[in-house]
Amino acid sequence: EFNAPQLPVINNVDVAAETDPAKIKDALVRQLHSPVRWTESVQLMNEQGVENLLELGPGKVLTGLTKRIVKTLSTAAVNDVASLEAAK
Repeated sequence: EFNAPQLPVINNVDVAAETDPAKIKDALVRQLHSPVRWTESVQLMNEQGVENLLELGPGKVLTGLTKRIVKTLSTAAVNDVASLEAAK
């Protein structure tokens, strides 16, 4: 069971900001077998007023892509405690 998030969750299937737990769960399932719409998702985040984006996990692929899509977004890759501290 999912609880309602404190912030909207943007999914890569519908490129929509959701707060309804049922819709978030449905989108997560569909994301497993659907194309990633990263460019549109980043553009939506920018339109929604997002200024900082953290990529959590190994690698920096999405950070690099994001910088090319919306140059004004501040991005950082976080893959350990040191990079988390640096991103603060």
